[in-house]
Amino acid sequence: MIQIMDKEKQRITDQSLKLIERFTLAFAGEKNIQADNEKTINTALIYEKIRVALEYQEEHLILKNAISRILRRHHTLSINPNSDFLYSNLISELSWSNYLNPESLTTKESELIQSRIGAYLVLLRYSKSGRFSKHELQKMIIEWLSIEIEEILRPQSENEIFVNYTYEILKKNISLENSKVPEEESEIQLKIAIYSNLLKPDFSSIQFLALNYTYPSWKTFSNDEIKKFAKSFDPYFNKVDAALNHKFKKRYTQYVRKCIAPFILYRKILSAKNINLESIKDNPKILLSMVLDRYDLDIIDAKQKVWRATIRAFAFILLTKISLAFILEIPFDRLLSGSIDYLSLLINISLPPILMIIAGSSVKSPAAKNRLIISETFQSIITENKISDIKFPIAPQKPNKTFQIFNLIYSIFTIFIVFGVIWLLIALHFNIVSILLFFFFVSVVSFFSFRIRNIALELAMKRIKDDAVTSVVELLFLPFIRIGKYFSDRFAAFNPFIIALDFLIEAPLKTIIKIVTSWFRFINKKKEDLEI
Repeated sequence: MIQIMDKEKQRITDQSLKLIERFTLAFAGEKNIQADNEKTINTALIYEKIRVALEYQEEHLILKNAISRILRRHHTLSINPNSDFLYSNLISELSWSNYLNPESLTTKESELIQSRIGAYLVLLRYSKSGRFSKHELQKMIIEWLSIEIEEILRPQSENEIFVNYTYEILKKNISLENSKVPEEESEIQLKIAIYSNLLKPDFSSIQFLALNYTYPSWKTFSNDEIKKFAKSFDPYFNKVDAALNHKFKKRYTQYVRKCIAPFILYRKILSAKNINLESIKDNPKILLSMVLDRYDLDIIDAKQKVWRATIRAFAFILLTKISLAFILEIPFDRLLSGSIDYLSLLINISLPPILMIIAGSSVKSPAAKNRLIISETFQSIITENKISDIKFPIAPQKPNKTFQIFNLIYSIFTIFIVFGVIWLLIALHFNIVSILLFFFFVSVVSFFSFRIRNIALELAMKRIKDDAVTSVVELLFLPFIRIGKYFSDRFAAFNPFIIALDFLIEAPLKTIIKIVTSWFRFINKKKEDLEI
């Protein structure tokens, strides 16, 4: 049995009490923006469910990605889009897909959204870059706009409050000795690492955060300032890129990842809005007990999340990846040999889902000792405003000769694995397309499996020591995980199925829905006229 709060005289610090109070105030203004299911056009809702499965996106990113997709499509297909046009189509489509109840929007919010759309249209119109293509530039800018619109629709000021609180605690254990990193620069890097590990954003959200840290007055830029930014886009953006690709970025991430678990739990119990400030002032046992109860629930829920993520990854592979086998492999087989190689086709179709199921069923929970470590760390956070007395050096030690030798051995082993698999596939009469698809499928599934494993270990401060079999399996699949990460990043940006959905299916579908909606409004108006 874990002993909670042995020091009876300990009490919660003023810093933690202030955090809880500010969190309570932040949630006081929270509102539900979701549309009523009864008012939703079922066709649009069904399409949206399919689309979410296809893109394999985190749940908290779905609204932002939907906003981005709608804006990008209308901006691309329109000759001269204006803020009124983009705003009306955005609100309509969010309502159809059950993301938004238009009646929940205030006049101030509507005007602010239209104003920000207008500002970003100026940025889109005048931006020129030698670094990014027109398509990349447009996508990046519209992602930033989507984040701002989501912040207006669903304000989450408590996130900034908690990131700042976590920063104040974690910065005490950072050692900048020998790093030559200025305090201001270190603050930005630590906050980006906290934001990334605490809130699980996508790359565009992190990029937008770096943009705001680099240019704090970004959201209040005048049109003239936006034009100046746009016309010198690359020099302005280079400062943002420097923050995103800091030389010690990995070190800040490693440090935060080791310490973030108690803060994740702390934020969850604050978000539950059931804390009585007066009752915990002189009795931190209550707060610690709530955190440990939350930990126990999250460990159970993590297993369910693993299976949900496994199923979503399975659907993603089924709808996008495996279909490539039919689109490419069958025509190539017929062209090359006049027949279909059913063995390679069967392996390429069956192996990815089998690996996905195996990966989902073999994920382990954090070690039992992890609960005690979280308990002790959280106690230190709320009573002493620190996680420990141990300093984490940002400047890493130079790798010794042993590490360099191991790195060389690993590189040779990776090459051996890749060429060994290619030799085996050739022995099974795989052609070049079948081999490429095999690597593609297995690598992407390996990377998804790695991401799913991290879901279960989100709260791990004490990592499990893997057995020999697990270690060997992970070593064998590590090259595929690296290749899969590369494929996943590139394919997500240039997924032909997503492009087809955007412009060949979604655009006409939403146009039809818009016409049908207008027709029903017209009929209802005629009925009302008859009733007068």
